[in-house]
Amino acid sequence: MPDPRQARPADYRLGYVLDHPHCPLSSDVRAVLESTLGALRAAGVQLEEGWPEGVDAAADYRTYVYLLHAAIGVAASEEEMEALRERARRGDDTIAGIRARAIAGPHGAQIDAQSRRLRAQGAWAAYFKRHDAFLMPAAFTAAFGHDERRWSQRRLPTPEGDRPYDDVLFWSVFASLTGQPATVAPVGLTSAGLPVGVQIMGPYLEDATPIDVAAHLAEVTGGFRPPPGYD
Repeated sequence: MPDPRQARPADYRLGYVLDHPHCPLSSDVRAVLESTLGALRAAGVQLEEGWPEGVDAAADYRTYVYLLHAAIGVAASEEEMEALRERARRGDDTIAGIRARAIAGPHGAQIDAQSRRLRAQGAWAAYFKRHDAFLMPAAFTAAFGHDERRWSQRRLPTPEGDRPYDDVLFWSVFASLTGQPATVAPVGLTSAGLPVGVQIMGPYLEDATPIDVAAHLAEVTGGFRPPPGYD
């Protein structure tokens, strides 16, 4: 990584992805992030598109959901446990199916999930030997209103139509699964005036790296702009 005291935006080598079929971005968020990449290129930043070698984003998402529910999932009764066992035997990759396997599936599946997590850590470690940080969306949508309904009933509006609330989990998975530091930096507003951030993931234990990249990113994009009445 360049010395933060002397670095310029052009000194950084950054990887990035802006989309994934499992969780495509809303068009208003994509427009802001594409504009951010254009500003970085104009500033001379070295950008390389694509996931690191060995990173399977969809598989890592499933691994994270499994480990999350293995840690927090509980069955309220033996009747619910039996229903979870039955669901686990079906082997589907919906969130409900993964939750069932995490709570009621065999212990060997837990060992496999931990192995996949370690392999993902290794892939990112190798990647950060050649790159300073990795940019990706913070979420598929911009800021949204509070919804007090049950998680499964919540929907998030986008210009392309409503989306399941579960989708908001996807882009937070990769740093969480592997223990990498990540910073979200403001990069602009949608046409509706809602804030959009870019997620900056850095090497393991290098928490200062994504923070430093965010500071230099502000030099290129203008940084945080308070909404009317909050300045």
